[in-house]
Amino acid sequence: MTEEFESEVRDMCNLSRALVDQGIEQGMKQGVEKEKMSLAQMMIKEKEPVDKISKYTGYAIDKLKEIASAMGQTLV
Repeated sequence: MTEEFESEVRDMCNLSRALVDQGIEQGMKQGVEKEKMSLAQMMIKEKEPVDKISKYTGYAIDKLKEIASAMGQTLV
């Protein structure tokens, strides 16, 4: 194998690894977001105070109002 070919193979491996890492990171972020949404929905159904929901989910009040509205619920 020539040095040039070996260098190209190494670059392709590094690129592949970077893409895998990026995919894993993106998947983890989506999972965390899905969990936050689920928690917010559960807390809204349980009529928890909006400030408590915001504290535990990190969502702003406006976002929580949108979620509640989509669920046909109101915030306490």
